Amino acid sequence: MKKNIRTIGIDDAAFSREKSTETFVFGVVVRGNNLVEGVLRTKILVDGLDATEKIIEMINRSKFQNQIKAIVLGSATIAAFNIINMVEIFQKTAIPIISILHKLPDNAEVKKALVHLPDWEKRFEILMSNPALEKIEFINVSGRACKIYVQYLGFKDTNEIKNLLKNTCYTSCIPESLRFADMIGQSFKDYMM
Repeated sequence: MKKNIRTIGIDDAAFSREKSTETFVFGVVVRGNNLVEGVLRTKILVDGLDATEKIIEMINRSKFQNQIKAIVLGSATIAAFNIINMVEIFQKTAIPIISILHKLPDNAEVKKALVHLPDWEKRFEILMSNPALEKIEFINVSGRACKIYVQYLGFKDTNEIKNLLKNTCYTSCIPESLRFADMIGQSFKDYMM
């Protein structure tokens, strides 16, 4: 895997569940671990089921579609319980995809949190159809030892994942593309939709 691989980190904007029915999702395209090449944006419903479709559309309509080598998610849930179908995104973009978590989720707790939604079974089914989480340990560019959990599609093996993370994580244990997407999303905290 090339050192200056292009990744797109995807995260949502801050929102208020009481006031918001929708929120922005940002995709930040970064080459390597420091060169921001573009910012993409779409809108999804809070607690909706449109994140997968909107992310696919955002990527496939962008000028970066043929240049992005990895899609990086901070979780398979976004905008509260808008569940991302990683398999569908991989199939419809042909770009390897990875989701990064700092700790293992408690599936029983997730299920309990979902049951307040009328179609919770469908959401839970999508969540469970995503790849299993694996623990990965690697050293980032600045020499920091990292331990995270990942689920992924389209990569050869965990060595390829470690290489991707080693080349795209600078000071933290998440790729800079995802860190930038999170920062942009959090900047909406005072301007919640």
